[in-house]
Amino acid sequence: MKTLKITNFALLLVLSLPLIAAEPLPEGQAVEEEEALSGRELLDGCEEGAAPGAPNQYCMRYIFGLVQVVDSFQQADPTQPRVFCIDPTQVSLQEVTETTTDWLKQQPARLEEDAYKLVTEALNKNYPCSMSKI
Repeated sequence: MKTLKITNFALLLVLSLPLIAAEPLPEGQAVEEEEALSGRELLDGCEEGAAPGAPNQYCMRYIFGLVQVVDSFQQADPTQPRVFCIDPTQVSLQEVTETTTDWLKQQPARLEEDAYKLVTEALNKNYPCSMSKI
């Protein structure tokens, strides 16, 4: 599926940026491999202190960051199909966050998957693009 290829490439690039931009390690020092945040870890973090209409800052920042990155890639290559379309004048970050966490809660068997993949899928399903470019 073409959309997933774009998403995986874009997110892989974004997740690689800290490694590319990082200063070199002192000689002989090893790099610890970090695992991607799982859907369960994200959902657990999102539920801490959240209330209806008031998602927590951790969750909103994670989702906002992912939306910004994917949107930047979508704008950089307008010839490719868009992964999702969110009009910030029509939909608040709080609403996007709640919609996404609600979708995650409906996927209990998949919560061990990488959070960024699940969130991207949730955004794709909940904020699809029309046939015209937005």
